[in-house]
Amino acid sequence: MEKAGQLMGSLQFNLKETLDQLKITRNKLAVESKTRPATILDLVSGDTKRLELSTIVAMLDTLNQFAKEKGYREFTFHDILEYIPDNNE
Repeated sequence: MEKAGQLMGSLQFNLKETLDQLKITRNKLAVESKTRPATILDLVSGDTKRLELSTIVAMLDTLNQFAKEKGYREFTFHDILEYIPDNNE
């Protein structure tokens, strides 16, 4: 039986792959989305502890602006961060 508060899954950071797919730099995303470069770096490296919803929206708006210009699909939250459930029950 699981203890209260024990994590059952993990988070997978997908922003690096998304930036690679769009061929844009972390700095370009930071400037265009008006997000601190350190926040972008933390998301790419998986070191972030906290995210503001407004930051996620700004990044997604910017990513989708680049995607539209390049004729790519629309990006979603999962293209930044994804919850991976623990299947070892």
